[in-house]
Amino acid sequence: MTAAPPPSGEQPTDEDGVRAGLTASYLMAVAQEVGGAPLVPAALTRAAVRVLPVDGAGLSTMVSVLRQPLAASDEDSRKAEELQTSLGEGPCLDAAEEQAAIVADHDELVARWPLYAEELVRKTSYRAVAAVPLRAAGRGIFAALDLYSADPRLTDRLDARDVAEVAETAGALLTTCVAQIQDVDSPGAGPEWYRLASGPRHDVWVAIGMVMGSRAERTRDALSVLRAHAYSKGRSLDDLAADVVHGRLPLSELTD
Repeated sequence: MTAAPPPSGEQPTDEDGVRAGLTASYLMAVAQEVGGAPLVPAALTRAAVRVLPVDGAGLSTMVSVLRQPLAASDEDSRKAEELQTSLGEGPCLDAAEEQAAIVADHDELVARWPLYAEELVRKTSYRAVAAVPLRAAGRGIFAALDLYSADPRLTDRLDARDVAEVAETAGALLTTCVAQIQDVDSPGAGPEWYRLASGPRHDVWVAIGMVMGSRAERTRDALSVLRAHAYSKGRSLDDLAADVVHGRLPLSELTD
């Protein structure tokens, strides 16, 4: 893939060529990750790690007040994605709200999202995070790409223009994955990648409803109750919700 000539008719600069080359490299990495199988979000995360100077990546969407992790490039990235959902704080959530990319070195993580920074260091090898909102044509922001680094100074390594280039392509490809689940109405339906991602989130929504019913809480407040109890017990929101839904944790034991 080559860059189109500028409107003036001048030849592209070397930088234009590099940017076009990065897009081509990412598309090639996605193709290698997919092989002959259907496109899945996990392939997009692993391809991002191949072409950018990062150690991990994750993709997520927002559904009402709750973030929905879709895929991660590795186990540490999966944990990092889960942490933002369990705690309700982190660069991904703020990037989506601000509609702008965030690159946070370790010091900034500690200053802006102290709980997330503490848990990230304790449970993963990552020390810095970049979060980039993904846009779909005619839909605005619908997802986010998170990039993780073991280097606490990610800003020294990451070029914002390179990240934007990869994010634009990843967003376009992710829309084809999301199109597979537009008419899916249960966590047991749809492609396998969606069933794996949506199963735990289904339990969270059921647990939210149970708390709302028992305490007359609003949705956001019920979610806060679940998150607070999960954090106090050192557990993930998904695991706690599963225990509530299946009767292993009585609602009376949840703390405010």
